[in-house]
Amino acid sequence: MASVEKRTTKDGKSSRWRVKWRDGGRRENPWSSRTFDYQTDARRFKTLVEAAGERMPTQDQLAEHGFAQVVPAGVVVAPEPAEGQLTFRAYAEEWLGQLVKPHPETVRKYRERLEKHVFPRLGDRPIAEITRREMREWQQGLRDAGLSAKTIANIRGESVVPIFKAACRPGEDGEPAVRTANPMDGLPLPEGPRAERDILESPDEARLFLEAAYQVDPEAADLLLCKLSTGLRWGEVSALPPRAVSVARGTVSIVQVLRKVNRRWVVEPKPKTKQGYREVPLPVSVMRMVAERAAKPREFVFVAPRGNHWRYEDFYTDRWVKIRDLAREKGLPRRMTMHGLRHSLLTLLATEGVDLAALRTMAGHASVTTTMNVYVHATRRHHEPVRQIVGSFLCVDELTTAGGRPTPHSGAVVQAPVDS
Repeated sequence: MASVEKRTTKDGKSSRWRVKWRDGGRRENPWSSRTFDYQTDARRFKTLVEAAGERMPTQDQLAEHGFAQVVPAGVVVAPEPAEGQLTFRAYAEEWLGQLVKPHPETVRKYRERLEKHVFPRLGDRPIAEITRREMREWQQGLRDAGLSAKTIANIRGESVVPIFKAACRPGEDGEPAVRTANPMDGLPLPEGPRAERDILESPDEARLFLEAAYQVDPEAADLLLCKLSTGLRWGEVSALPPRAVSVARGTVSIVQVLRKVNRRWVVEPKPKTKQGYREVPLPVSVMRMVAERAAKPREFVFVAPRGNHWRYEDFYTDRWVKIRDLAREKGLPRRMTMHGLRHSLLTLLATEGVDLAALRTMAGHASVTTTMNVYVHATRRHHEPVRQIVGSFLCVDELTTAGGRPTPHSGAVVQAPVDS
């Protein structure tokens, strides 16, 4: 049965009201919820949910009672399926239950994405009747709602496409396939601008950033220095144990990670994939700092003020925001993110000619395509060498002097003479 819960905002200054119910009223089904600013609206919406059989009301019902705004942009609530038809939601739940030895966090992530981004549009549709047009409109709806192309690719590639592929195969006991074709086959991602992540492009920018970090908090700055010089993910650097530090080899090994499970940060005893197990070299100066920290009798190399590992939210709010803002005041012309430090290192290594296999290993990626397409960015470091090489090849100075024209300034665009 649907219920109404009072929720207090993080600042503690106001309250909101959440209507929560299990789809179809069945205990084995996932939770659904909608949040409202006023208790009266929450109670009215709860009545609609109960009248619809513990399901999201139809779009017409929502509009009739003034609740059209509870459905995200681009999402249409489909009508109830006919009796006995297998819905996408039911098949997806069965698919999740049949995954072979899945990591609990993987299952949680898949289910969260399905409930948030897929089920509102497709959950109650008969899986056998879903068309390519619906899937294209579903993708575009996510794009219109503000999701990035990468996020949409993750949702469809990790959750939606495998479900349709499974539906196209015969059952375990020889039952006929639920579908005859996968509606996602050949369906391109919705087009949209790709936002380039800000990175540190030069030694001067790195110096400004690190100066700001050490000015705000040397403890936090040591973690960020290690992160920048190794390209480790947040979960890898924040859970780095002293036993993973090898002074003789000048490396750190990834043997455990910090991961968020059910809204709590926990230390997992191993990386998620086999590529996560790797040994990363450190510069001598950084290795010295990491070794000094590893020699202390603590569970982690980098610790929060209370001696435990850093939680991402605490580090971001109490340290990162201050460091980022101070760096910009000092002249850093970028709005950095913590993950941008990883992008910065991989871009630096790529521009300096580190081979692709080594680059993929440093990143801990399964495919070098991910490393190059997502993490390596275009920089301006090649501009001056290109000017010098092209200028020498074309003998620009000699030509312009011989023609009686002034020599172009460095970096100017050279226009070819127009025949009269």
